[in-house]
Amino acid sequence: PLVMVARGVVLLCVVSVGVGVSVSVGAVARPTQNVLDMPTVLGVSVNETTAAQMRALWGRRTIPLGVPPGVKCTVTTRCSQWGNCQEVCERGSVVVDPWLAYALATQRRLQAHTPLPFLTLPGTHNSGICLADGYGIDQDVLDRMVKLILPDSSVRIANQQFTITDQLRMGIRHIELDTHWHNNDLCICHAGGVHLKALNKLIEDLGKIFHHTIHWDTETLGCFSPHERTLRQALGEIYDFLHAPGNEADVVILYFDDQMDLLTWDKVPYLLQTIKDVLGTSVFTPSDKQAFGSGWPSPHELLARGKRAIIASARDYGEAMAPLIFHSSSLWSEWDPVDLAPYPACTLRGQLQTENGDLTRALGDSLVFGPFYDGSAHGGLFSAANLPLFAGCNVNFVCNDQLDPFSMRPLVWSWGEGEPSQDGGCVAMRADGRWETRNCQDQLPHACARMDETGGPRGGRWLSGSVGAWDHPSPCPDGFTFSVPVDGFQNNVLRAATSDHPSVWLKEGFDAGR
Repeated sequence: PLVMVARGVVLLCVVSVGVGVSVSVGAVARPTQNVLDMPTVLGVSVNETTAAQMRALWGRRTIPLGVPPGVKCTVTTRCSQWGNCQEVCERGSVVVDPWLAYALATQRRLQAHTPLPFLTLPGTHNSGICLADGYGIDQDVLDRMVKLILPDSSVRIANQQFTITDQLRMGIRHIELDTHWHNNDLCICHAGGVHLKALNKLIEDLGKIFHHTIHWDTETLGCFSPHERTLRQALGEIYDFLHAPGNEADVVILYFDDQMDLLTWDKVPYLLQTIKDVLGTSVFTPSDKQAFGSGWPSPHELLARGKRAIIASARDYGEAMAPLIFHSSSLWSEWDPVDLAPYPACTLRGQLQTENGDLTRALGDSLVFGPFYDGSAHGGLFSAANLPLFAGCNVNFVCNDQLDPFSMRPLVWSWGEGEPSQDGGCVAMRADGRWETRNCQDQLPHACARMDETGGPRGGRWLSGSVGAWDHPSPCPDGFTFSVPVDGFQNNVLRAATSDHPSVWLKEGFDAGR
């Protein structure tokens, strides 16, 4: 009851002073007769005709298609507590193109011995805020309502359309979980964007009056539903994927987008216990990191120690988090889609060079809250045009919004479409940098690399070696080794170094029975 009182006070205060994105949109999202009969909404006069149209839209159980065109899955219906419904994909049912799955698996396999700072692990932004789990089910109706008042405005609440399971099946290995204390548990809900110190102080004072700590504040504004998924459920979903047949060699990065109230309310121990209960000893911890000094392990080294996950938090809880969780700012820096200067520069805002051992995370934000907030306005969004540029510069974590199987394809820098196409063939790089299978007796130069050169160029030193069949006895000059790129940056370096040849042999095998 005290939480409900606190929420009511905060909502009243925020609306009265006209601040707070979530609350302002909430005035439209939770209409009552009194709200709709107000002469103005979002600063625009609303007549009774428009008000009637808004009432007619709300709760009429429309079922817009929540499945992108071309995506195949088992379709089910999810409804919000307000009675609005959408068709969505059942968990684990999205059909992933076998070529895409194989190409991304090839890239992960090639990086098995690559230390974390040079890994590329595709990610998603706000991974758990997805339509398929019921987040943002009302957004289609809200969008129509807002457009009745402001035709050029829109509403998008869900960052993702598919479950975490399907994101992982599409090749995602960096998962962001918006983790907040709600309904007496750690839940996945979209909150944390509103920081109002005065109102947080008011909630604290209410708690003192009633001699009870109120576990709610403006940082949890956005956690309303009694049906929010719990962190335990989300971690269980990830655990099940990692231990499913065929995924034994996979590791993931988990990122908690949380708030300092977890420390204030003494919920960090509960957070750690939840992780232990679900993931057991498979988490690579800060104490495990000490064995590597200033360096980081590779996926192979993690697996050899029985470790499948590295966890980072957006907030620094100090010693309270040390047993299991890293602070994200000590691991990576964050960037926007507009920040990258593509290969050969491969710099972020002209300040940081990629492929230099500093972890980087780039994310796009597709959320739109009417006229109040547009996530893409500042940093831009990822697209089929710029995603290959990030892959080609080896940005570690490219975290997309509105992920689907088609938006993963631009992150493939290795196999060409439909390749490998020849059983028993050998692998070569084409003039466009993509890989294909060819007759092993074709006369081509060999891709030769020197990776251990002190002070050598980023991505190693590459050149074209002897011309001959794939199994030429002396493919490379002294000091160089017949090799294959292990990331998009090296792939670009090799293509540039051998640009005078339409194709070069690569020291790469493939699964003819894929």
